[in-house]
Amino acid sequence: ISSTIMISQLPVKEWYAMIGNATVADALLDRLIHNSHRIELGGESMRKLAQSGQIE
Repeated sequence: ISSTIMISQLPVKEWYAMIGNATVADALLDRLIHNSHRIELGGESMRKLAQSGQIE
C-alpha cells in the first residue's frame, strides 16, 4: 500500500490552462484525480493575518 499527496495552489479546473496541452492535461488529471480524495481550502492567508498582527 502506498499513498501520494499532491498539493497545488491552482484549482484543478485551472490546470488545463497552466499545462497548455489539453491532451496532456486530460491524461495527467485522469490518473491523478481517479480514486482521489480532494480537500479544497479557502479563506484568508495565514501569512497575511500574521503580518498584520491579527494572529501570533
